[in-house]
Amino acid sequence: MVRVPRAAAAGSPGRAVPRPLVPGGELGPASPPPSRRPNRAATARAIRLSVLYVLAIGGIYAVLVTVALAGPTGGSPGTASDLTWIGVLAAALAALGVAVSLGAAPRWVELSDAETVVMGRFGRRYSFPGRGRVRTTVLQRFPSGFLASVAIESVEISGGSTRRSFLLDEGLLEPANADGGPDGTAPR
Repeated sequence: MVRVPRAAAAGSPGRAVPRPLVPGGELGPASPPPSRRPNRAATARAIRLSVLYVLAIGGIYAVLVTVALAGPTGGSPGTASDLTWIGVLAAALAALGVAVSLGAAPRWVELSDAETVVMGRFGRRYSFPGRGRVRTTVLQRFPSGFLASVAIESVEISGGSTRRSFLLDEGLLEPANADGGPDGTAPR
């Protein structure tokens, strides 16, 4: 099969956005390019929290197995069947907890004048208005420590009809400084 390239639609990533005309027919200043920022510390925190959760579920399951096998009916076929179903439930709870934890920490955030794009952990893109028109609210701040090397924020982003909360590195949505970093440091 041969793929034939087609002309890019307006607003697609492959098409350049024209600069606005200013009075007198001259081209106005070009808008700054989008700034894509990875969400590394929040991702690390989500992974570490997921590992702790899976270990806790596994520990609880191990205690239940030990208690069940130490009881008077520990070797009966009914106990083995019950432990199997409890194990399936434990695995389902562990998988759900990992999905929730990782799902809250997106891969990256891309800021531009036209729109703010958040790429979710599982490939979903969330679009919000551009710089200056998007509203953000810090819901909770987590200090640096064992789970993350830098502070993490639970941030609600809203604009238009979309409202979503994410776990982001502190300062990830702040405007970039001259060196490209959100807070005066070099880009991460």
